[in-house]
This record gives sequence, structure tokens and C-alpha cells, in this order.
Amino acid sequence: MSGNFEEFVEKIKNIVDIVEIVSDYIPLQKAGKNFKGLCPFHLEKTPSFNVNQDKQFYYCFGCGAGGDIFNFLMEIENITFKEAVEILANRAGLRVPSYNNPYQQQEIRERERIFYLHKLTARFYHYILCKTEAGKKALHYLNQRGFTASDLKKFYLGYAPARWDSLLKFLLKKGFTLEEIEKAGLVSRGKSSNYYDRFRDRVIFPIFNIRGEVIAFGGRILEEKDSAPKYLNSPETMIFKKSENLYGLNWARDSIRTGNSAIVMEGYTDVMTAHKHGLDNTIASLGTAFTAEHARLLKRFTQNVYIAYDADTAGAAATLRGMEILESAGLNVRIIQLPAGLDPDEYIKNEGKEGFARLQETAVSLIDYKVGQLVTQYRPDTIEGKINFTRALVRLLAEIDDQIKRDIYIQAFADKYNIEAETINRGIRQHLSKVSKNKDKNYNYRYTKIDNKTRDKQNINSIETAFLKVYLEEEEHREVLLKYLVPEYFTGPYQKLVRLLRKQAADSLEQFMAKLDEESRKQILALLAMERQQGLQEVISAFNKKIKEDIYRDLATNKNYGLGEINQLLLKFIRITV
Repeated sequence: MSGNFEEFVEKIKNIVDIVEIVSDYIPLQKAGKNFKGLCPFHLEKTPSFNVNQDKQFYYCFGCGAGGDIFNFLMEIENITFKEAVEILANRAGLRVPSYNNPYQQQEIRERERIFYLHKLTARFYHYILCKTEAGKKALHYLNQRGFTASDLKKFYLGYAPARWDSLLKFLLKKGFTLEEIEKAGLVSRGKSSNYYDRFRDRVIFPIFNIRGEVIAFGGRILEEKDSAPKYLNSPETMIFKKSENLYGLNWARDSIRTGNSAIVMEGYTDVMTAHKHGLDNTIASLGTAFTAEHARLLKRFTQNVYIAYDADTAGAAATLRGMEILESAGLNVRIIQLPAGLDPDEYIKNEGKEGFARLQETAVSLIDYKVGQLVTQYRPDTIEGKINFTRALVRLLAEIDDQIKRDIYIQAFADKYNIEAETINRGIRQHLSKVSKNKDKNYNYRYTKIDNKTRDKQNINSIETAFLKVYLEEEEHREVLLKYLVPEYFTGPYQKLVRLLRKQAADSLEQFMAKLDEESRKQILALLAMERQQGLQEVISAFNKKIKEDIYRDLATNKNYGLGEINQLLLKFIRITV
């Protein structure tokens, strides 16, 4: 990295506040000197994500994610360092100087080429659809579905010609190599090693990332054939991960945040029709069940998610599991129940925005929806059906950990289906007891034993942690603290870090961290993120006492020590008392 660029990076750090940037993605609350929130990088219900405004870094005690303002943007947006610098520079109103890091230039060039490939490909497909004879069939199909010229422009729809190599020839003429085009997932290789277009004779739906850049494509076949799938998506590439993207989020993000709710539909045309009718908070899950990554992405914008799938899709086991993932992430999930045989696209066309809004008001919770499925499956209007329904209901309610929530549901379903609440409660107790017996009988014994053995060690580590935190934060007192900074005074996890600290004792904290490996850097971030409970003298006194106790313990447990070992312990003792 050139000196000029390095200085520019420091300038951004001084101008742009990490708290402001992180707050764009997750809500933060003041907690002592730091700010706290739910981590955007893993699923959690209790905040363990800390942002230190003084030192401009973040750290999560739950998953270990941590770093500065650039690391945060790179991780949350899945972008390169250069792209993070450009985003923050634009925010600060600065112009980015030239960047000459040889280690990252190749990856940056490759990503930029793939982004440009997708941009040109989207332009190519859009032109074929709107301006050529070959696109007329697809254009007619889209017009029949109710999409106008302005819709085609907004969603940048296209058409992939039926020929085997139309896109391939176009991109080769633009100077791209076969390797680049294949790596971008735009062509496939046949058995005879010949390349051909991945999408042929399909309506093309460009898939955008949250910043509005084309990262992939979905294609719908015009004439259904036994050998071809109705829908075909791009494969995963260095810029596209299906589990980390939601179709339409680039258009919907502001509405989702403003209205504090998102509507999730199944297909591209569902989302397009919804947006066309003013339902601007609508997105789609790219034909896959929800993942933990999707949940984290949605939580950046809202706590409330409405699922609007057709009945067959909503009832599928994989779909229900995806909804459970959203709920376990702390999102409020409700199911919009569409009339049988209708998908959102058709319903909105028939009933409009107002009709869909009325349907949304009747949305049910995930557990209500599941119970409704049990009713359909077991038909509790008969004695045998009611017995089987009650057993299934017991298993479902036993999964709820929140006792208050469970009790309320027990009473509600008992009243609704004319079942004694105590019958359900007794069934849940029996079910949980049976599940518990199937677990390892030695679980409690084993872990209590381990806890007893490690309790002293954990207390020692807390003393070491407090000392290292003071050493890092109080640069003006490092001379006093340096005599305690001896690897042998620390337990295993900290010994490597202590050696590094001694080696770089003259460096500032920022200079020191720039030279660290990932593991040591995260150790430092964790130390800095912790709340400090003691003053300098208290920490020194506790650490002094800990070292003396270590020496006494060594002497007491190793009675066969020779003169050499005893001299080493005496030297250790003298070093801290002088």
C-alpha cells in the first residue's frame, strides 16, 4: 500500500464514525463507554456485539467477529477492501487516491471484471428483449403478464436467444476470455469441451445485490419441455451466494426499514407485480428455503416478516424449516394465507394493493399456521382424530422454550379445540421427560466435574485478562507494567500474545495491531471490548498476588524440585517484588 493511500485510509478513520456506519445496519444502544447491539454476523437473542467509539472498532463476544470500520463493511457487504474504502470515501465526500497493493490487486481486478461481465450481459439480454425480432415472443409473454415498458426498464428484464452461443460470441468480442465467462457462471462446458450459453430461450430476470449491482440471473423457459427446468438460476460465484441474497431487496430496503416489515414472496414475477401495485417492501427468497444468512440480512432492516407463498409451497417441510430459522433469529414471522389455487401475482392483479393489505391483516403466527395444518391432517371433529391431533399438538407446544408463551398457547388452543388444558400440560411433561431420558445420563455429572476442575483456572484467566486490558489501554504506565509482561506468568491462551507485546513494546496500539495475525488481533479486540472493573493499582495488586500463589502452588505440588527449579522460582519471586 502506498504511503499516500495509507494516509488516506487513516483520514477516513478520523472522519467517519464507526458508530454511525454500524447504526445503518443494526440498532445500537449505549452501554457504558461502548455501544451494544445484536450481532449481524450470527444469530443471537442477547446482544453481544460491542462497538468502541473511542478506539473505532467492533467486537462480538458471541462469534468473535471484530475489526475496524473497513472490516465491518467488507464483512457485512461481502466486498473488497478497496470497495469499502470507496464507499466510506463517498460518504466523507473525499476522492480516493491510486491504490497499489500488489497482494490484493488480482482479486480486485477479478471481481471488477465479473461485475462488469454481469453488467454487460444484463444490457445484452435487455437489448435483445426490447429491440430485436428475436425478443418479440418473450416481449409478448411479459406484456400478457401485465408488465409495461417502464416495468421492463425498472427490473431490467431481458431475453436469452435460443441460439447456443449468442452471449458467448458477444462477450468474446468485448475482450473477455472463456475462463472469465465460465467463472462468472454465464456459459457451460459440454462433453466435448465445447462452451455454450447457460441461458437459452428464456426470459431473463437480473438478480441485484443490495447496492443495485447485477450479480446473477434467473431464467424462465418460454415453452415448457420435459428435459428443461422451468426456472434456471446462475451458479454461485465469487460475487453471488444464493443463501446471502434476496431478490428485490435493492428496491425494497428503504420501504422495509421505514415500515418496519418485509413481505416475502416466492418468485420474480410475484415481487414485480407487488412493486408495480405499490407494495414496495416485497422481496423473494430466490427459490430456496430461508437460511441463517437470510435471517441476518433481514434483521438489518426489520423485526417483522410476512410470508406470502401459495399454499403448496408454504406447507412444504423445507419452507416451514426456513420460517423456523427466521423465528429463532428473533424475527416476528406471520403467514399470509392466500386462497387455494392462487399465487401472490394473481391475487394482487385481481384484488389490488388494498385487497392484499386486507389479507395481510388476517395473517397468522407460525404456530397458528402449523396448528391449522394439524387440523387439516388429523380432523379433530372425530374421537380418533382428536386423540391424534392432541398428541401432535403436545409435541408442537413442547418445542416452545418460553414458558409464558407456551402457557398462553396451551390455554388458547385448549379453548379453541375443546381440550382440557391439563391434558395438554400433562402430555408436554411426559414428552419432555421422555426426551430428557434419551439424553446422555452422565451429562450433568460430566459437566459439573469439568466446571469444578476449571473454576480456579477461569478465575486466574480473569486476572490475566484484566492486567492485559490495562496494559493495552494505559500506554503511559507501560514501563511500570512491563516487568509483569512475562509469558510464564500467563496461562496458555495468552502466552503467544504476551511474547508479541514484549517484542513490539515501543509500538502504538494501532501499529501493533496492524502486524498481528487474525487470532491475536481478535484477542486484542476482545480485551479492548470488555468492560473495565478495576483501577491500575487494583489490577497490579491482584496480578502480583496471582503470581505469588502460582509460585507457592508449584513448591507445594512439586516437592522433588532440584536446586535449579527452586532458583527459577526465587528469580520469578524477586522479579515481581523489586
